[in-house]
Amino acid sequence: MRSSGLFSGGARRSLRLKVTLGVVLPLLVILGVFTAIEYARHREATLADLSSVAAQTGQVIESSLLHEMLSRNVEGLQHMLNAIGEDKKIRAIYLLDTTGRVAFAPQGVDVGRQMDNRDPTCQPCHQLPAAARPSSVVVTLPDGQRVFRSMNPIENRPECHACHDPHQRLNGVLLTDIWVAPLETPLAADLRENVLWWVATIVITVIVVNVAMSRMVIRRLEQVAQTLTRFGRGQLGLRLPAESPDEIGQLAAAFNQMGGRIQSEEAENRALSEDLRRHGRQRQELLERLITAQEEERRKVARDLHDDLGQDLAGLAASLEGAERLWSERPDLARSQLRQARSLIAETTERAYAMILSLRPSALDDLGLAPTLRAHAERTLRDAGIQFDLDSGELTRRLPPEIETALFRTFQEALSNVVRHSGARRVRLSLTVRDGSFDGEIADDGSGFDPTEVQVNGHGRRGLGLLGMQERVAQCGGALEIRSSPGAGTRIRVRIPLLEDSPHPNPLPGGEGTRSPLPLGKGWG
Repeated sequence: MRSSGLFSGGARRSLRLKVTLGVVLPLLVILGVFTAIEYARHREATLADLSSVAAQTGQVIESSLLHEMLSRNVEGLQHMLNAIGEDKKIRAIYLLDTTGRVAFAPQGVDVGRQMDNRDPTCQPCHQLPAAARPSSVVVTLPDGQRVFRSMNPIENRPECHACHDPHQRLNGVLLTDIWVAPLETPLAADLRENVLWWVATIVITVIVVNVAMSRMVIRRLEQVAQTLTRFGRGQLGLRLPAESPDEIGQLAAAFNQMGGRIQSEEAENRALSEDLRRHGRQRQELLERLITAQEEERRKVARDLHDDLGQDLAGLAASLEGAERLWSERPDLARSQLRQARSLIAETTERAYAMILSLRPSALDDLGLAPTLRAHAERTLRDAGIQFDLDSGELTRRLPPEIETALFRTFQEALSNVVRHSGARRVRLSLTVRDGSFDGEIADDGSGFDPTEVQVNGHGRRGLGLLGMQERVAQCGGALEIRSSPGAGTRIRVRIPLLEDSPHPNPLPGGEGTRSPLPLGKGWG
């Protein structure tokens, strides 16, 4: 049982053994069936020939004995039977009378014995009609041995009428039994020879098939299996030689294509993973910068409130207190201090308004995106000597508050970059809504830069500023495109899809928007 299990396990694991068994087993069945059929046919034909020979031998013996019987030479007849009976191939030879009694036999053995037609050894002939009985038949004896039995009738010829009744058709029967075993020996030798040839054919076929299959199929499949195993362990650069257009060659070509795709996708995945890690680092740095900027903004507001508004309010309180003391004694001096207090109130109000605008312009909520951007751009670019052109003719309605806020902060950062980095002389800003999407663009004629270097490393305030702009637009479901090159200016385009049920569908104040009369300068991007 254990060896059988090992064999079956080896057959399941070894392709070479499967191929060998696939060739040997059908060959065994085919050769075995053909050999058995051929042996049976050959044996049947041989036995038929031997049966004819046995019948002819009986006729020859009958002819030899007939002369002695006609000459009434009983001693010569007995002597001839004795001589024939010495042949080892002959089991028995009897001369029977018409009643079935043994009249003559070699050495007088069984003389007088009465033969019974009902005996099993006689049934192969006597169970048939007299006209259909063969001259010779193979009979199986009680001990299992087989003989060729010939029954040659002895006709009552005129020459025999002197001793036999003329009215009898037969004078007796010559029964001859010849052993089958000596005659089957050549058949057995022929079978052994066929089996030997059969085994040799199978062995040679197995060797030839193994050599041929090993060279043409097995080695190539083993190479495929080894390559697949190593490929599965991570060696993605492996390829198979696709030398032949057969099925294995097609398999190798398909594997090579698959390996190329997997390797390409693996490289893309690594690049995406690295890109995700880079974006993660940039977002982390952006978050840290945002937190730092928020704290800086709070410190600035606190400092401005303390240093500017606090001192102004303290000075205003002192002026009002002094005017109150002088009002009854020196009204003219009190009125002068009141005028100073009023001027101080105006300055304080202007500072407070500037602080409010720096945090969030109220015009963005009241008037919308275009007027707020115009006011912010004029205030930001005026001191830098940069000309500004705003085209908002196609922006005829308010956008959702969160989109307006994101766009304002995006363009605010862009204008801040123009002032700090570009060295531009002119800036153009266009705002449109078409085909259900907001489309905005800001362009300058400044020094420009390489967007890939700034976006890849993400270092510096400018890189984080651009990343913050992209993040704001992405949160609204939009996309930000930066086109720039050194010496060719910068163009930033923002596109955000708008929902049909977006809030603030009201038109902008002032009709269809406003436009500055300043044209674009020559050479702008």
